[in-house]
Amino acid sequence: MPSRGDSKALARARYLAGQELSAIAVELGLDLERLIRWSAAGGWAAMRRARLADPRGAAATLRELMARKVEELAASGELDASQADQLAKIAAACARLEREGYDLRAAAVEVGERLAALAAEDGDPDKLAWLGRLLERLFARLDGEGGA
Repeated sequence: MPSRGDSKALARARYLAGQELSAIAVELGLDLERLIRWSAAGGWAAMRRARLADPRGAAATLRELMARKVEELAASGELDASQADQLAKIAAACARLEREGYDLRAAAVEVGERLAALAAEDGDPDKLAWLGRLLERLFARLDGEGGA
C-alpha cells in the first residue's frame, strides 16, 4: 500500500496529465473529497491549465498517457504492430513539441510542482493552502500576460 505522500503525488501526476479527480479516486481507491482538498490546497487546476497550454507540458502529458497505454497493452498481451506504430507516432509528436521553446509558463509549472512537493513534505495544511492560493494567483497573472 503506497504511503499518503506517494498516493498524493501519484494522484497529482494523473490529474496534471488530464485525468479527472473522480476517475483518479476510483482507480487509486482514494476518497474523492480528500482529492478535492489536495487539489485545492496544491493549486493543481492552475498547474494543469498552465501545463497543457505549454508545448513541453503537453508533450509530457502525451508521454505519460502513452506510457500508461503501453503498460496496459503489454500487461494484457495486446500490443500488436499497428498499435506499436501508433505509439511511435505519438512519441514523435511528443519529441516535436518538446523541441519548442521553454517559456515562463512552463518554468512556473515546473517550479510550482517542486514547491508543492516540498510543502507536502512539511504536511502543514495552512502552508499548503497558502501555496495553493499563491500558485493560483501566479498562473492567473501569467494567463493575463500571455505566459511569455
